Amino acid sequence: MVPNRVLTGTVLRSHAGGYLVYQKDLNLEFLCPARGRLKKERVSIFAGDIVEISDIDTELSQAVISACQPRRNSLSRPPLANVDQVVIVQAIHQPEWHPLWCDRYLVHFQLELPDVSFILCFNKCDLANEDDIQSLRNVYERLGYKLHITSARTGFGMPELTDELQGRFSIFTGPSGVGKSTLLNVLKPGLNLKTGIMENEFGVGKHTTTASEIYRLEEIRGENPTWVADTPGFSVSELTHSDPQNIPFLFPEIKELATNCKYSNCLHLVEEGCNVLANLHSISKDRYLSYMTLVEESKERQREEQSQSTKIDSKVKYVGGKDDNDERAKKIPRLNKRYRATSRRLEKQQFSPGKIDLDSLAAEAEE
Repeated sequence: MVPNRVLTGTVLRSHAGGYLVYQKDLNLEFLCPARGRLKKERVSIFAGDIVEISDIDTELSQAVISACQPRRNSLSRPPLANVDQVVIVQAIHQPEWHPLWCDRYLVHFQLELPDVSFILCFNKCDLANEDDIQSLRNVYERLGYKLHITSARTGFGMPELTDELQGRFSIFTGPSGVGKSTLLNVLKPGLNLKTGIMENEFGVGKHTTTASEIYRLEEIRGENPTWVADTPGFSVSELTHSDPQNIPFLFPEIKELATNCKYSNCLHLVEEGCNVLANLHSISKDRYLSYMTLVEESKERQREEQSQSTKIDSKVKYVGGKDDNDERAKKIPRLNKRYRATSRRLEKQQFSPGKIDLDSLAAEAEE
C-alpha cells in the first residue's frame, strides 16, 4: 500500500469500468476506476492522459483516478491525448499505395493535431523497386515531410525509425493491412500483436486492431519514456472534413503558390487569375487530384451539415433570447401546429371587423 499519497501516471488504455495506468516512479501498472465525482462532472479520460491516482495498492495493482491533468492536445478519433508525433504508415504494395489515401490521412491529422510532427512511413519496401521508392521521395520529401522506408519483415529501416520515436509519444495510423501491428511487434519484441493477411487478391487489408492502446518501448537514451500507440484502420467517412477554405493551407505546395492568387478566397479549382492553376506543372498530378477530391468532399459535407442544421432549427424555438449567441436563450421543442394554442396576438391580428355581418348581430340581439 501507498497510503495517503497521490502520484501521476499515464493512461494506457480503457477497460470495462476502469483504466490501465502506468506509474513511472513505481514502474508498475494499475487498474483504476475513476472517482464518482469525475463521472458526475462527465470528465472524459483518453489513452495518453496524465492522471492523478490515489488509494494505491501495489500488491493488488489497484488505485483510483482522482483527477485528470490538462491536455496539450487531443484526437477525437481515435480518442488519444498528449500526442507528440504521428506516424502515417502506408504499404508500397499489398495493399497498393494510393496517393489519395495518403493525402487523406495527412489532411485529417494536420487538422486535428496542427502542432505535432509527422512521419510518412512507407512499409513493405522489400516488395518495391527503386523507382517506386524514389517516386515517393520526389513528391513528399520535397514538401518537407519526413520519410522512412521500412520493411518489418526484413528489418530494413527499423533502426532509423526507432531513433525517431525515442522519448516521444507517437501514434501509428494508416489503412488496414499496411503493417502497423507488425512494425510494433518488431519495435517491441514479445508484444505479439495480432496481425492479418490480405482478404483478397486485390490486396484489401483486414482489420486486426479494434481499439487504441499505448505501449512503452525500451528507452535507448534520455529519461523521457517512449510511447507508441496502435490505432484501428479508418473508413473514409471517419476522416475529418474541414471548411473548404482551410484545405489549401494543408497542401504546402498549394499554400505557397496561393499567395499570388487574384482573390483571397480562391479555391484553386476554376477561378480566374488563380496562380495555382497557372503553375500546375510544378505540382504533382496525384497531389492536385487529391486536393480537388478533398475540396469537393468538404463542400458536399458542408452542404449536408447546413441542410441538417436547417431541419433541426425548424423543430425548436428560442425562449428568453434571440439565438445561440445570447446566453439567456434556451432551446425548447416547437410543438406541432395542431397541438399549439393560438396566441392572443395572433387572434387579434386575425380579427377583422369588416368581415362581421352587423345586421345579423342586431337581429340576434332583438331576439
